[in-house]
Amino acid sequence: MTEFLIATMARLIKKAAKVRVSRDAALELSIVLEDYAVRVATEALKLTEHRGAKTLSKEDIKAAVSAISK
Repeated sequence: MTEFLIATMARLIKKAAKVRVSRDAALELSIVLEDYAVRVATEALKLTEHRGAKTLSKEDIKAAVSAISK
């Protein structure tokens, strides 16, 4: 089971486009987003450690997203 609720994923899809959403589609989005979130968090942790901090910051997350997007 993923960390993101299926109902939340269905609402996000419906927010983007007013369509019916299958449970499988919502589950797949949940899996994809969880994988992405773990990759972002891992990269952000590297950045946090690199700057010698003990607390992961909003800036670390933003920088991690930029780094992964390249």
